[in-house]
Amino acid sequence: MIWLEGVSCQRDGAMVLDTVTLGVARSELIVIEGAAASGKSTLLELAAAVRMPDRGAVWFAGRNTAGLQRASLPFVRRNIGYYSPDSLLLLEDSALANVMMALAVRGESLARAEQSARDALALLKASELENRKVASLSTGQRRMVALARAVAGPPPLIVADEPAAGVGDEARATVASALCAARDAGAAVLAATTDAALADLLVGRGGRRVHLEQGRIAGAPAIGLVPALTPSPSLAEPFQPRIITLEVDDGEAEALPPATRGPA
Repeated sequence: MIWLEGVSCQRDGAMVLDTVTLGVARSELIVIEGAAASGKSTLLELAAAVRMPDRGAVWFAGRNTAGLQRASLPFVRRNIGYYSPDSLLLLEDSALANVMMALAVRGESLARAEQSARDALALLKASELENRKVASLSTGQRRMVALARAVAGPPPLIVADEPAAGVGDEARATVASALCAARDAGAAVLAATTDAALADLLVGRGGRRVHLEQGRIAGAPAIGLVPALTPSPSLAEPFQPRIITLEVDDGEAEALPPATRGPA
């Protein structure tokens, strides 16, 4: 689904990521662990097309997002559910409306967007927040709404940075269940955390652990998804998240093969 190939990033002259190669397949969950300043958040920003690498390529939906024009990036991002503890929400809208927005930009009908948003909030045990304005919610409640927005649908790719930051044991288990449910529905899930308890929960449910140290994957390089040259027969299975088109900057839509086609 996504393939990061030899990506490197610098910040203020210091290397943050150093030639990292990592892939996440459909229906796979990868947990990135590492200390503060190990490069986890930067790696997730690259995967979510929030940031471009200084070197390397990020392949998603058959395109190298690092080579796209800036105007084309929103059409990539709408197929990615991105969560971070400081995710922005519309404060004067309801929790339900905030979650529905992510589905609407992917072209879902109003009825389907509403039902999927309700399902996502229920998955995070936040159904009672549906009709409350985000401005009235606590920090923890806002984070649950933001995570519900990221997993709603689910989108083809979910990128979650510290999804259980500042929550208790019960909420941590709820977050793990939501990410695993999205994975089981066909999404590729990439999560980063310093929370060892959350990492253990995710790995215990079939997640793959990758450790990042000083901008590099510790030990042997992660194998990840090696992009195939032909679509896998499993792509015909039900519950596959949809990537219909990624429009290019000139306004024309180009139908794309599944992301598992990868680079030529």
